[in-house]
Amino acid sequence: MKFINGTNRNQLPLFASSIDGAMSKDNKIRIIDLCVNSLKLSDFGFTFNFV
Repeated sequence: MKFINGTNRNQLPLFASSIDGAMSKDNKIRIIDLCVNSLKLSDFGFTFNFV
């Protein structure tokens, strides 16, 4: 299965600050990010085969 690789938010783009640095510390997206990162996809039946 092929995976879609996203962009690392800490990677510096063509402009001076990172995407993560462009968001304010109290932005709602940070809560969403914490919730999504806490999910274990294997608990939902997803399997990973990195061969």
